[in-house]
Amino acid sequence: MLTLNTDSAPSIANEHEEFIWMQQLQEPEQVKYQLAVWQVNPYPDLAILHKSIVHLLEIHSDLNVRYQFTDDGDLYKYPDTDFSACIQTEQIQEKQLVTLLAQLMQQSWQPETTPPFLVTVISTENKVFLVLRLHPILAQQFTLDDLIQEVQAAYTSSTGVPHQLELLPLDLTVLNIPDTPAQPENTESLPDIILAEFRNTLAEPDMSADDDFFDFGGHSLLATRVIGNLQKNHGIKLNFNDFFKSPTAGALAKIARQQQPAVSAAEVQPDQSAPLTLAQDFLWQAYSAFDFSPIYNLPFAIEFQQPVNEEILHQAFNDLIIRHIGLRTLFKTDKQQTRQYTVPVAELNQYKWFWPVSDSHGVTLSSEAAYKFDLTRELPLRIRLLTADNGNTVLSFLVHHMVIDEWSLNTIMTDLSHAYAARLQGQAPVWANTVPAIHEFACRQQQNGINRQHLDYWRSRLQGAKKGLTLNTDAITLPENTAPQVKWLEIRFDSAFHQHISAFAKLHHASIFSVFYTAIATILQKEGDLDEIVIGTSASGRTDPNYFDTVGYFTTMVAHRTRFTPQQSFTALLADTSEQINESMDYADIPINYIQQALGIPDNEGLMFDVYIHIHSNNALNGQLNTARGAIPYRQILPERNESMFGLHFEIMENQINNQYSLSMIITYQAHRYPTVLVERIATEVQQLLNDLAKQASA
Repeated sequence: MLTLNTDSAPSIANEHEEFIWMQQLQEPEQVKYQLAVWQVNPYPDLAILHKSIVHLLEIHSDLNVRYQFTDDGDLYKYPDTDFSACIQTEQIQEKQLVTLLAQLMQQSWQPETTPPFLVTVISTENKVFLVLRLHPILAQQFTLDDLIQEVQAAYTSSTGVPHQLELLPLDLTVLNIPDTPAQPENTESLPDIILAEFRNTLAEPDMSADDDFFDFGGHSLLATRVIGNLQKNHGIKLNFNDFFKSPTAGALAKIARQQQPAVSAAEVQPDQSAPLTLAQDFLWQAYSAFDFSPIYNLPFAIEFQQPVNEEILHQAFNDLIIRHIGLRTLFKTDKQQTRQYTVPVAELNQYKWFWPVSDSHGVTLSSEAAYKFDLTRELPLRIRLLTADNGNTVLSFLVHHMVIDEWSLNTIMTDLSHAYAARLQGQAPVWANTVPAIHEFACRQQQNGINRQHLDYWRSRLQGAKKGLTLNTDAITLPENTAPQVKWLEIRFDSAFHQHISAFAKLHHASIFSVFYTAIATILQKEGDLDEIVIGTSASGRTDPNYFDTVGYFTTMVAHRTRFTPQQSFTALLADTSEQINESMDYADIPINYIQQALGIPDNEGLMFDVYIHIHSNNALNGQLNTARGAIPYRQILPERNESMFGLHFEIMENQINNQYSLSMIITYQAHRYPTVLVERIATEVQQLLNDLAKQASA
């Protein structure tokens, strides 16, 4: 039975449609989609291109119908007003184009479920291709040439284009399609392929096959990007433990497993709404439980060290909101189901999200951080400029966690620098690549559902683990006031510490994060005489490299179970910890609520861990806007901490300023449960242990 979005009644098919339908039924191999492909010049605005295709589908309802043969012997066609099945997007390397086109040519038509007209927008490194497929059942009504001309006309006449942007007409170049896909010869060796990915990811063109990835600024998030791109583009399979044990291109090539890379399946392109991702759904549930309070605000703030142009900054952020549709998303709940809705570019001027210095009198970073969003009717970000006591401009970038994670912040700050430089020259930014939307990821994830194998991985490792954390507080007088109270303190390490602790980590095939993690676990074990502990941490959640540059909330919380044994050395515990963390990265797409449900933990019991540790690698809030007129450095302003989901929250801050690395750690804690004197002692002992490890490496 057909289930369609439609406001129109079905109609009976004509004789031609009946003939083709019968031929399709009897000889499906003889009735194929007609296919044509055009290269689009110049690089188009993809949102407006999508809108133009939707316009075509709206005025020609027969392009999006389904056919069904009734019990009465009649063939009916049913119109559908949901256009997502007609429009697909692909992001590939250009060398994969011929293979992908061959796959599209072979796709079969299913009259009851597949539209007779399909559009695929293909983005490569710096080109866009438009593929139209038309089934012969519509051959009497439409031609591919007429349809592409209508798309072209709709694009050129599109309204709602931002006044800063100049919309150029589409120049379409027809491409000839070979009968069989050419098989490119792979003349590159494995070390060369891996080295090329190192160089591209780290922007280090002079790296050699014997150079250590981590010596050139590599860290775990960048390693994720390298591993994903090697798998996607070259079929080269690596894991995190490989990476840390053999961090050169030459060494990795000896243990890499290579297979033929697969072209990704066509993605679903939503119109203006989409479900929540699994990670967003978990966050929304927690957000709702806190009565939609500011607890999930992310109050970023930076201070510019040199003058910055406010209007240009406004334009640059507007470019980002247009490019990353997650930043222009609303959330609405109907019948206990929450969906995310894209605000069209043409309607952005209806929303207030930017305040210059002149509109910020009396406003502080603290008052901004405490703002309570109404995500059903306002954009999930607020950009406000303030003036510091020294006269410098301060940027308050308040954004809701539902639409951004830390990985996204790195993307945003990079894109902001690019857009600011372009706008200073009076030009719109030209992006090196198109960015798929998190809405697209959400639709695909909903189709695929939970990976049961990955869920079983976590269940087998956490079954029977002890929840929470119990420390020895017998000699400590607990505060009489048991009302929730959050405090924080900061640990700073000297300038040489980063170099020495990096050397220690490298010696033991571990990351800086694993060393800190193990040091914290060691001190907590001592304070509580623990035989095991479950610690939570963050994982990027981006197991699909197609979405590495997508701004959105992908992050998942993962839980690791650390067991302690008598006389266990620190290095042995470090090895176990590193192995566990690195191995689990491939399974980090499962939100913690699904894991806890699989373990039989009721939702009302909260999280199974009370300790949370994560690292801000190469903190993006300490950097500079690179422009043709010179660099504008900026430095992070740490927010006040007055709310925390965790009893003990350890944040490791890795900063790079003027090509110099430094490390610090912030401990946020629930003071009504963990007294300040206890947390201060833990902080001192962790700092001392880490300094001792650094000294070992420097000796």
